[in-house]
Amino acid sequence: MKKEFLAALAAGAALVAAASPAMAWDHLGTRHVRDAVDRDSINLPGNRKFDRIRICVYGRPVHFIDVNVRFANGGVQDVPVRAVIRPGQCTRNIDLNGEDRNITSVQFVYEANTRRRWVGSEVRLFGE
Repeated sequence: MKKEFLAALAAGAALVAAASPAMAWDHLGTRHVRDAVDRDSINLPGNRKFDRIRICVYGRPVHFIDVNVRFANGGVQDVPVRAVIRPGQCTRNIDLNGEDRNITSVQFVYEANTRRRWVGSEVRLFGE
């Protein structure tokens, strides 16, 4: 009985440790997308410095073609995503070049896979 309790406690501690990095991600913005190939952006006013970003999808799948991250110093990082992200899933963690980069905006080119009218997807940007 005591061994079972300790095993359960250890398993619970492992789950908390695994969940901790996910809590470090800041929600930076959301866009609602519809059925079409389109370009959209999320602007980040102020001093927003991050090491990496990721984009998550909710609702319907979204085919990401390209992502451009713009920085306060005028630099741009082009990230060719070229992947269909299913609802509840995210892109890989996208490492930003350089030290703690000050992001001003993230632009993405996508095609939403919404087959029915008025049914869209929600795209959320996170930074760490």
